[in-house]
Amino acid sequence: MRQDCYSILGVPRTATPGEIRAAYRRLARLYHPDLNSGSEAEARMQQINEAYATLSDPGRRRQYDLHGTVGSAPAARRRPSRTGPRRGTAPPREYIPRRGEDLEVCILINSGEAARGVRKTFVVDRMETCPRCRGTGLEPEEIAIAGRCWRCGGEQRLSRTLPLNATIPAGVADGGRLRLRGQGNAGIDGGANGHVYITARVASNRGLGHAVSFALRHFLT
Repeated sequence: MRQDCYSILGVPRTATPGEIRAAYRRLARLYHPDLNSGSEAEARMQQINEAYATLSDPGRRRQYDLHGTVGSAPAARRRPSRTGPRRGTAPPREYIPRRGEDLEVCILINSGEAARGVRKTFVVDRMETCPRCRGTGLEPEEIAIAGRCWRCGGEQRLSRTLPLNATIPAGVADGGRLRLRGQGNAGIDGGANGHVYITARVASNRGLGHAVSFALRHFLT
């Protein structure tokens, strides 16, 4: 006997769309095969995806509540569609924690700064968690009409330019590298932040009045 969609997601029949989304995300993080190597994880995740596909769509949920299945009528009376699947439909999105991308920064210092060490402030463009939806990509639950977060467009992150500080140790050689843990791009779906990797370039011109710092943002491969 097929298990009830509401029971699969662990929500009551009166659950709101937000409660259904939250239940799906919680279960996906527990049973997705990439995160759970258990023998039953794949089958369990398939059930969860099917239940969410039914309950997250208002029309499909209404039909399920009426007939206990998805369709315009019980299976014995269902007529084949002449138009095929409805366009624009897509399987439910799977929420898998993804680590944020690392950033690469190059800082130019003079030989004196390399010898004695120096603290530098530089600027990076990095992706940060959207403050409105807090990384969910959705409008807050108290908003009457739920949908994609208007501020990040459902992308969960926003680009921001901001200063960072780094201490270059004394005696650093040209090409020396440092790491700022967790200062890279924000993670997605609860994933950890990336890092910032700094390459120190020592200028050969001793007459350089001050160090020129610049940041080049790219994804490390």
